[in-house]
Amino acid sequence: MLPILLLMILVPFAAAAAVLLLDVKHSHNVALAASAAVLVLAVLALAAYYAYGAQSLSFSALYIQQFNLDFGLVATGPTIALMLMTAIVFMAASMVGRYFIGDRQRIYNFIFLVAEASSIGVFAASNLFFLYVFWEVAEIMVFFIIFMYGGYNRRYAGIKFIVYSLVSSLLLLIGIMLLYSSVTPHTFSISGIIASAGTISAPSQLLILLLFAVSFMIKMPVFPLHTWLPDAHSEAPTTGSMILAGVLLKFGGYLLLLTFLMLPIVSHYASYLFVLFLFSAIYSGLACLAQTNIKRLIAYTSITDMALVGVGITSMTAVGMTGAVYFMLSHAIAISLLFLVAGTLDELYGTLEIRKIKGVVKYYASVTYLFVIGVFGAIGLPLTAGFIADILTFVGAAAAFEEYGVLPLIGVFLIGAALFWVIERMFMNSSSATTPYGVLDRTVIASGVLLLAASIVLGILPLVLLGAA
Repeated sequence: MLPILLLMILVPFAAAAAVLLLDVKHSHNVALAASAAVLVLAVLALAAYYAYGAQSLSFSALYIQQFNLDFGLVATGPTIALMLMTAIVFMAASMVGRYFIGDRQRIYNFIFLVAEASSIGVFAASNLFFLYVFWEVAEIMVFFIIFMYGGYNRRYAGIKFIVYSLVSSLLLLIGIMLLYSSVTPHTFSISGIIASAGTISAPSQLLILLLFAVSFMIKMPVFPLHTWLPDAHSEAPTTGSMILAGVLLKFGGYLLLLTFLMLPIVSHYASYLFVLFLFSAIYSGLACLAQTNIKRLIAYTSITDMALVGVGITSMTAVGMTGAVYFMLSHAIAISLLFLVAGTLDELYGTLEIRKIKGVVKYYASVTYLFVIGVFGAIGLPLTAGFIADILTFVGAAAAFEEYGVLPLIGVFLIGAALFWVIERMFMNSSSATTPYGVLDRTVIASGVLLLAASIVLGILPLVLLGAA
């Protein structure tokens, strides 16, 4: 029997090959079935991790003996959470793919499934070589989703996205090669590098840290390397925004976590990185208040939330780092739900401008409820996964940075103010409601309920994942 982690990658890859041979209708069904299978496998992986340990999920096959390189997959507490996150977001996106993607659906389903398999591979890879390979493939697939299926300025947004991504990837690749050559014995294995990190000279560690830092600052993203994100989100199709915000931004958060685990020298610079994340959280929170396009506003909330992930990791406490991982999971669910509703409004009203839509609750109460609960999750209200993430992250930050550790809460208050203003302006002003002309698809509600349920279950029963982490 093949290991579960390997199946989580092979199933969408096999489905991607199958959709090229099928008609449009059946290709969508295959993509939906494959995403559902990956979600089931993710849940089984979590259960197996609890019952039998990480060894029961690991897989290794020799790839290049001269470089001590194998194709390896491994599960840890954080990666199990991130793989479950990936499965949930892709499942929700696959449910509404037919609604939001009008043309070339078969090619879209192929790209979508390759992106899913590669995203799982990033978090499951046991070595940096294959982490980088999966990282690159996932980025290219999302570029095609933006470039081929986005809005009017999709080409500009797509090119800007891929240029920033390639710079990030190039720096990551150089850092990986330096890390391989600096560690003794030479290895790409993440666990091997962590065990042998003391053999790396301080100048080499500092250079690798600088390369990785710019890479994860672009990918998370962090001010001032964030400008590609609002453009990408404003032009990406709804499912592309869900994948980009829900999964790809977490590549940067995961790289940040690995950087802190692999390089001992990073402890000397944690406080400087904390200040950077603090500023990014507050800056992007203020930027939210100035937005007139709902997708750009939600994009800036992502920058704030990913900065809070950085705050948790830079605390270098067990609680803070656990909170950062949980923050990535909770943010993925909440932000995917917000982008799902924003894209639905675009389909129903033909615009993303906040001032042009009023009184959504009058015609679509269910859509309004989904958005409101998504906002609750984004700002961390109790009974949502975001609440657990906030508590753990800020407890860890306060332990490390004392009273300064709670300053990033300013960013949370700012995005909360912006999102509640959107609720009042677009959804609750029913006395002068804008008349829609689109048709609401039932799959939107089903996808939203899946995300809503995930947020509430992980908010009420956090030990489902915290025990693994």
